[in-house]
Amino acid sequence: MSGVGYIKLPKDMTKNKLVKNKKIRTNGTIDFVNGQRAFLSKSIYNVVPKVGDLILFPNYLMHTAYPFNKDGERRSFSFNAKITLKK
Repeated sequence: MSGVGYIKLPKDMTKNKLVKNKKIRTNGTIDFVNGQRAFLSKSIYNVVPKVGDLILFPNYLMHTAYPFNKDGERRSFSFNAKITLKK
């Protein structure tokens, strides 16, 4: 199992900003990717984090976090955990 938690985020982190005449829509967000694009089905799930969020996901799930182009600081932590069941 893997996870990411958010402790501090800049105000309006995801507001679009023009960089070289191109709007950035993923400013500071995280994507989870599974499978391939299909009719009526997305393969990419985009999450806009909030302070206090803890997102858990399978360790094999492909993911990516995007940088943000804004003044401020993003503090987050990530982890991998192995869960064992005792009988």
